[in-house]
Amino acid sequence: MTAIINACKAISLGLSLIVLILILPACKKSTHKPDANGQGNIPTNEWVTENMRIYYYWNRDIPSDKLLDFQLTPPDFFETLRNKNDRFSWIQNADELKDNLSGISTTTGINFQLGLYGDESNPSVFGYIRYVIPGSPADIGGIKRGDLFTKVNDKSMNKDNYNEVLEPYYKGQGYKLTLAKLENYTITETSDIELNAVKVDEPSVHFHTVLTTNSGRKVGYLFYNQFINDKIQEVFNAFQDFRDQGIQDLILDIRYNLGGGIAASGILSALIMQNYDMELVYVNYNYNQDLNQQFSQEEREKKFKDLYPAFVDEAGLNAFDSKVKAANLNLSKIYILATDNSASASELVINDLEPYMEVVHIGDTTYGKNEGSITIEDDDDAPPKIEWAIQPIILKLANSEGFGDYPNGLVPDFVVEESLPLQPLGSKNDPLIAKALGLIDPSMAIQTRIIPPKAMEMLTKLRASKIDQFNKKVIPVQVDGTFDLNLLKNK
Repeated sequence: MTAIINACKAISLGLSLIVLILILPACKKSTHKPDANGQGNIPTNEWVTENMRIYYYWNRDIPSDKLLDFQLTPPDFFETLRNKNDRFSWIQNADELKDNLSGISTTTGINFQLGLYGDESNPSVFGYIRYVIPGSPADIGGIKRGDLFTKVNDKSMNKDNYNEVLEPYYKGQGYKLTLAKLENYTITETSDIELNAVKVDEPSVHFHTVLTTNSGRKVGYLFYNQFINDKIQEVFNAFQDFRDQGIQDLILDIRYNLGGGIAASGILSALIMQNYDMELVYVNYNYNQDLNQQFSQEEREKKFKDLYPAFVDEAGLNAFDSKVKAANLNLSKIYILATDNSASASELVINDLEPYMEVVHIGDTTYGKNEGSITIEDDDDAPPKIEWAIQPIILKLANSEGFGDYPNGLVPDFVVEESLPLQPLGSKNDPLIAKALGLIDPSMAIQTRIIPPKAMEMLTKLRASKIDQFNKKVIPVQVDGTFDLNLLKNK
């Protein structure tokens, strides 16, 4: 194992890292030339295999080279390496992967869910907007949370064709939406809107505000939609505002947050918790069998301060710690809104805060992803440079008490579902927010309502509809910058 590691290029995961993704230098690139057909797949696939055999959590299950077809396209080849229990590793063009993980994508700016309506024997499909990326074409065009649509490029959707109709959305292209409204439990089309697709840099904090309960308690509300390390200042700004306004409680809304950087999750947790100390353990790492032999248990315990190198160099560690303390809310209880669209780093916050404070989870059972990954890219500038990058799962995660067994998700303390029409972000009438406010201030508790039969019929259809999985591209817990792989070389 050590011999393999020593064959790698020098790895620099030093304290100078200040960006979201730390790109691991790959092991030496294969000297193989492109195959006879000019496809160029063999060097890439050998490079992928070399790295997967070292870092991949299931590395010992990778087939031997003689059983692998190195002439496959890189995506097809990667699938032959992926373990059957691995739901989250992938390969992608290196530039595109880095953009996506930093919140940059080519999009119209909408995120939606699909539902069913109409004839039960042959129902139609409609979409409803869950959120709009600020500053995107959809936002500029006036699309808002709760809007409905029934057609894309004049094509209606049903259970058989919705994938085909939504193809422009999948491909990051522009399209025309036919908007609709819901009145008296009936969906009626209203107007069309043309939306262009452009490169959009999505903020991590979409919205924050302070709500006041009937009894006068000030409650901070934060809609946080992606854990992006290099946008951590947005989080500091929101928490400093909460501190300045003297909030007494906090509602953290991560109901659609599919993950991101572990360092950002740790700083968010540090800003929330009572009695924060940078020497406290935030998370435990469990690598593959080979790497675990290289790290001691203590080295696999990551304290809050071990996350700081993702933001500042060694000289700035104390100053960064002071910055965290200055914005820390010192809360003994947190209300977290999380659903089956909450995954990865979102689940990490829930699980890793549990040992330190009371966590009230409102919503639905989360996605179930207790694994961490890292971006690996070819660092050799000599041509031909490998244009692919891999994002393999390299470890399992646990909190400071050693618990990390939630592959089926984290079960909420209070089950609350969204219902149409969707309320604006931060609205006291949103069912999940209303539940949190009712727990904070009992005078605001909403009494159980009798749902009319037609409304119940529509809700039942929505809950039974699981046809929107394309919107659930889970972002892995990116552990880049939280450990130094040079330790392996020196063992």
